[in-house]
Amino acid sequence: MIEFFTVLMIDYEMAAYQAAPLASIVYASESHCQQVMDQGLADPIYDHIVKLYGNDIFMTCVETDVVSSAIRPRARP
Repeated sequence: MIEFFTVLMIDYEMAAYQAAPLASIVYASESHCQQVMDQGLADPIYDHIVKLYGNDIFMTCVETDVVSSAIRPRARP
């Protein structure tokens, strides 16, 4: 099984500052990132950004093409 690094991305607009920041956290697998989303662990920072800059925001997990782990078959004689 091959797993890829996955990035939790929070993308939002700061219109008053003419900026579009992107916050990101890297996880070793998509399942780790999805757990954060499912358990609401990133909700406090998401909610804080909404209060400060409005609701032009989204949060998602994006799988990269960089391998984080791969199970190699056992060498056989």
